[in-house]
Amino acid sequence: MLSLSKHRRRAQLLAMQLGIVLGLMGAVSVVILVFEDHRTQEVAFDRVYTVAVQIAAQEAVQSHLGSPEATEVIAPIADLATSVSGVQYVTVANLAGIRVAHPDPERIGEKVSSDHDPVRAGESFRGTEVGPQGVTLRAKEPVWFEGKIVGTVSVGILQSEIRGELLEIVGDVAPWILGAAALGTIASALTARVVRRRIYGVEPEAVAGLLQSQQALLFSVHDGVLGVDTEGRLTLVNDEARRLLGLHGEVLGARAADVLDPNVHAQLSSEAPEAEQTQYVLSGERILVATRREALAGGKSLGRTLTLQDRTELESTLRELKGQRSLADALSSQAHEFANRLHVLSGYLSFGEPGEAAAYLERISGAARGVDAGVLKDPALSGLVGANAAGAREAGVRLLVDPESETEPGWRADEDTLTVVGNLLSNAIEAAGDGGAVRLLLSAGPERLMICVEDSGPGIASDAVAEIFRRGVSSKAGVGRGIGLALVDRVIRRRAGTVSVATGELGGAKITVEWNWSAASMLPGHRAEEQA
Repeated sequence: MLSLSKHRRRAQLLAMQLGIVLGLMGAVSVVILVFEDHRTQEVAFDRVYTVAVQIAAQEAVQSHLGSPEATEVIAPIADLATSVSGVQYVTVANLAGIRVAHPDPERIGEKVSSDHDPVRAGESFRGTEVGPQGVTLRAKEPVWFEGKIVGTVSVGILQSEIRGELLEIVGDVAPWILGAAALGTIASALTARVVRRRIYGVEPEAVAGLLQSQQALLFSVHDGVLGVDTEGRLTLVNDEARRLLGLHGEVLGARAADVLDPNVHAQLSSEAPEAEQTQYVLSGERILVATRREALAGGKSLGRTLTLQDRTELESTLRELKGQRSLADALSSQAHEFANRLHVLSGYLSFGEPGEAAAYLERISGAARGVDAGVLKDPALSGLVGANAAGAREAGVRLLVDPESETEPGWRADEDTLTVVGNLLSNAIEAAGDGGAVRLLLSAGPERLMICVEDSGPGIASDAVAEIFRRGVSSKAGVGRGIGLALVDRVIRRRAGTVSVATGELGGAKITVEWNWSAASMLPGHRAEEQA
C-alpha cells in the first residue's frame, strides 16, 4: 500500500512537471503564432503597396490610361505584375472607375466593386476589404499624368493566402515544439530522479517534516551540536553550540577554521584515529568534552559532526570534591597517627622520661611543619591550598607555603586567581612525584598580583617552554591532559599578564605569573564576574 502511494505521488509529480512544460511550450507557441501572423500581414501589406506604387509609376500606364487602347497596353502589364509579385490581383481603373485591367478578362469594362473616391481625390489606401473573392489585404494608389489624376491602381492578396502561409510556418515549427516538449519532459523526469537520489529517496512532502523534526531535536538537546561538510563549511550549529563556542551572528556557510576556536577546529579536522575518541578541548576558557563522528549516508561521507558538553563548572566542583576527599582521608589517617603519638607520649611520661617526651614533641612538630595556609589570609585561597596539601601528602609530596607570601588586608582571591593557583599546584605536585617538594609564593598588592610555584621535578627544557601552554601538550600520559596550563595561559592573556618559566631552587620548574588588577578593570575583594 505504501509502495502504491509512493508511485502515485511520483506519477502526480511527473504529470505536474509535464503540465508545466506543455503549458509553457503552448504559451510560447501562441506568442510565436501571434507574432508570425502580424509579421506575415505586414509583409503582405508591404508587397501589395510596393506593386501598386510601381504600377502607378509606369509611364505606359500613366499615358494610356485615358486612351481607347488602355486595355491593350495596361492589361498585359498588370498580368505580368500579378504573376511576378505573387499578389492575388492587380486592377487598374480609369477616372470613371471602369476597369481597364483585371485578372478576369470578363470583368474588364465593369465598374470597380469597392470605393475608389478617396483615391481619385489623391489619397492612398492600405487596409482590409471584402471583395468578390473574399477578404483581401489591399493597397490603392492614384495614377498621375501631367499633374492630374487619370485613374487608380488596386492591388490585393487574399487573407486566406496569408493564413495558409502561416499554417505552413506552424507546420514547420510544430515538430520542433513537440520535440522540445518531449525533451523538456524527459529532462524534468531525470532531474526529479537525480533530486530524489540526492535527498536519499525522501519524498518532497516529507522534506518539511524531516526539517521540522531535525530542528526540534537539535535545538532541544542540552548538548552543543555542530556539523561541517566535506569542504569544511559549517552546515549546522544549534543554540547550545553557539553558547559554548561564543558564536554570534550568521555563521552557517562560513569556514569552520575562520569562526571556531583553533582547539575545536583541530579536533574537528584532525585525521588522526584518536580524534574519534572523546576528548577535552578548550574554547575560550571553557573546558568542553568533544566527541567527533563522521556523517555517513549510503556509505558516503557527507562531513563531520561534533557534540559538545560543558565541563567547566563540573571540573571546578570535582577539584573541590577531590580536595575535600583528600582532606578527609588525610584527617582520618592523622587521627590514627595522633592516637599513636599520644600513646608514645603517655609511655614516656609514665616511665618518668619528660625529657624524652619533649624531644619527641620537637621531632613530630618539625615533621608536621611546612604548610601554613593561614599566611595567605583569604579563606577560599587557604582552603584551596590546604586541599592541595592534603592531596600532596597522599602522593608523598611536601607542599610548602613560602613565609614571605603576603596579601593586603581585606584582599580576596577572585576566580582567576583560584584557577591559576589550583592548576599550577596540581601540575607541580604531579611533576614532583613521591618524595618531592612544591613551594608556593603569593604576593597580592593593591594593584598587582604575583604567583610563583616551583617544584623538585625534572623541570622543563628551554626549547619546550613555548609549547607547554598549548592545549594537549603534557608530560603525563592519558586522555584530557594538557588542559591546566593551557587554561592558565588563557587567563593570563585575558588579564594582560605575564608568565615566565625558569629553574627554581628546588631543582625543578619555577613558573611565575603576574598581572595588574587594573589591567582587567577588577579590584581586590571582588570575584570575577566574567563568564569563563
